[in-house]
Amino acid sequence: MSLRRFQPTPVQGLALLLLTSVFARTYRLRVPSQPIIFDERYYVNAARVILGWHVPAGDPYAGSKPGLDPNLEHPPLGKLLMAGSMKLFGDGPLGWRLTSVLAGMACIVLVYAIVRAVAGDGWLAVLAATIFSFDNLVLVHSRIGTLDMPYLALLLAGAWCWLRGRPLLAGIACAVAALIKLPAVYGLVALVLLALGKVVSERARQRMWNRAALRGCALLLLGFGIVWFFGLWLLDIAVTPYSTPWAHLHHMVSYGFSLSHRGGPTTVESNPWQWPLNDVQMPYFRVVESASTHGHVVASQTVIDFRGAMNPVLLVAAPFALAYVAWRAWRVRDALSRWVLAWVAATYLSYYPLVLLTHRTTYIFYFLPTLPSLAVAIAQLLRQSRLPSLVTWVYVLALAVAFAVYFPFHRVF
Repeated sequence: MSLRRFQPTPVQGLALLLLTSVFARTYRLRVPSQPIIFDERYYVNAARVILGWHVPAGDPYAGSKPGLDPNLEHPPLGKLLMAGSMKLFGDGPLGWRLTSVLAGMACIVLVYAIVRAVAGDGWLAVLAATIFSFDNLVLVHSRIGTLDMPYLALLLAGAWCWLRGRPLLAGIACAVAALIKLPAVYGLVALVLLALGKVVSERARQRMWNRAALRGCALLLLGFGIVWFFGLWLLDIAVTPYSTPWAHLHHMVSYGFSLSHRGGPTTVESNPWQWPLNDVQMPYFRVVESASTHGHVVASQTVIDFRGAMNPVLLVAAPFALAYVAWRAWRVRDALSRWVLAWVAATYLSYYPLVLLTHRTTYIFYFLPTLPSLAVAIAQLLRQSRLPSLVTWVYVLALAVAFAVYFPFHRVF
């Protein structure tokens, strides 16, 4: 019997990755049994208010009007999704965190799908999805009750639709993402950059306008504009005090720009140029056990540590990977490399002028939407640059070791 029959396919490799990932994202999901990891208390309590459920005294939004979303700095859709999960599974850890778990798993599949949309190498797609899945910031936000993974999943769906030649659907997906969290517009900007890049390139080389790219850009913006405008309008009528989307948009933008600090970052705040260095990591939730003798602490051990930080093995490889995909985009005119560069430019570099010109307060978890493109870039470097396969295996092993070190639970039970 030939051994080739036992060689896995990329789809089987993806299935194994998903099994591993769902275990990591659901292991001890009910710990802690209160919504206290990072910003969970804001979004869970907002969902409770929408449902008309009791909010404990002293918690955010206690005493808010039942049925209306009190978390007005973000659009309502993400809280409504969480409220639906809580309605089905109860006011407990599963209800609070399930939407993020499902969105996190969807993001892994979508990273795979984005690569497959423009590249014939299935194992390249599996490698990119693996690198993305083994990042700590991705893991943490895939198992806590916040808005970040749901909006990222929809953004990646928009990128996949765009790369598949479905600009209208791409615009709709980006719009739905922006109905969860406004920074989703950076993903839309990335797709616009790709469209305009095609137009400028063809105009420069052939003195012709790329009508297909212009039409695609128009459909992208049309789908986004219609769905976002009327979607926010309907959501506002249903669960906010705003009667027009413009009034709510003005509040969200004003609130965002009010988060500024001219003296520079303090405490857990950080500048975007610090994120690739894993600088100013954020303590989301930590449990430390101490041993005492005669009233004096003689030893302490961290047993649970949810932190806002990336996998350092991913970050070390990122600059080399980006240099490689920049070369591929220029010399090979590779569509996947161009997507990586546009995504990094829009979702990461956009924060530089925002911070430098307006002193906007930023945090390390703002880097989360950029991580899918970095994972793809690293996979390209490892698989397309003709490096020995041993390098890839050593890199994935190092990534897995760092992932285990950063894993939130430092004890098995």
